[in-house]
Amino acid sequence: MTVQYTKAVETDVAVVELARVMNATPKEVVAVINQQRYRTAYNKLNMERMKVARRIMREHPELVKEGAK
Repeated sequence: MTVQYTKAVETDVAVVELARVMNATPKEVVAVINQQRYRTAYNKLNMERMKVARRIMREHPELVKEGAK
């Protein structure tokens, strides 16, 4: 599973300004932004996969084994 997202860069004017306001380095700001973007993209991809899995389970209940009794 390859997660695709747009990475922020340290040289972006908005990142530099945000780093200045936050009193942090641009590298730290980019790390936080990229982590959030990755997590969002990963969650979106995972939700799409689970949606397909739930649909298949609904359409084909015979594929789901009964628990041990």
